[in-house]
Amino acid sequence: PTMTTYATQSMTTRPDPRTLTWPEFDAMSPSEKGRHLVTPDGSIQALLYSQQLDRERLDHLFALAELVRNADDGLARYVKTLLATKSGALYFTQPSTRTFTSFSLAARATGMMCEEIRDAEMSSLYKGESEIDTLLTLAELSDAVIMRQGDHSLIDRFAFEVMHRGYATRIVNGGSGSEQHPTQALLELYTLVSHFDLANVAGGSFSVAIVGDLKRSRTARSLSYLLALYPRIRQVFVAPDELQMGEDLTDYLDEVGIGWERTDDMDGQLPQLDAIYMMRMQDEYGTTSEETRRRYDDFRLTTDRAAKLKPDACILHPLPRRSELPIELDADPRAMYWEAVNRGKYVR
Repeated sequence: PTMTTYATQSMTTRPDPRTLTWPEFDAMSPSEKGRHLVTPDGSIQALLYSQQLDRERLDHLFALAELVRNADDGLARYVKTLLATKSGALYFTQPSTRTFTSFSLAARATGMMCEEIRDAEMSSLYKGESEIDTLLTLAELSDAVIMRQGDHSLIDRFAFEVMHRGYATRIVNGGSGSEQHPTQALLELYTLVSHFDLANVAGGSFSVAIVGDLKRSRTARSLSYLLALYPRIRQVFVAPDELQMGEDLTDYLDEVGIGWERTDDMDGQLPQLDAIYMMRMQDEYGTTSEETRRRYDDFRLTTDRAAKLKPDACILHPLPRRSELPIELDADPRAMYWEAVNRGKYVR
């Protein structure tokens, strides 16, 4: 088999990132930044935002992931040669289980040697080195840096410095603050695409609900941006008012003509949903009032509520979960969150 690099942009459309200043780059929208985060041949060099992806790129990526997921021993051995001369650094200073492990296993499956930093205190930060200098060191020593941290501005600045200096290092966002988690969104969408013909649904007839702490959920935001590439899908944001999806995202959906709705009526939405994406409370990104915690129990997907969903509906959750998704639902054939975990390694 042969595998080729995929690109949708040509060399002539790529601005020279070395002409930018940091304040200019920082002030750009994610879509504008994306034009600077590509290699000269148009491949994504730094994947920071879901908005950097388009339908063509997604279709190619999912087809490739499916090919590798179902590979026989011969193809698996071939895949393991693809990055055998490359090295990667997993910079995960924010706790992670699934994302870290799937990236680590993905690297090994493609033959890439990976080193890990999971505790910033074990690096030269302990000696007073700035975090940017730590990351630039990794960029000098490795071909790829996959990172997860609590401050989105850090990966933005790191990507700018890499591009501005003309480094060839690839960067992948494995979760940044409450802003973005594009590879988590990819594995959720990959799961949906594997079960539904999303490209050919009738306008407005396919509904996806994202439920819970949407205001602080990077996974909810990233998935919403990717779902917007399927204009016939209606998005429903189900949450208490104080945890609803931000206006920056809904303004974006209006701009690109996507149908959406905000509501706190979970029960009223269930019978018409084709997919439901459950969120835990994102306590790590701010304080939560006791009243909000109490109300959050109203947004649990109990077994009784799941019974109201369509027979072929899809239940997803980025994990880890709390009481919003009881373990009893794991036996429901519509529960696809563990399947999504499996697909995560291949799409990454």
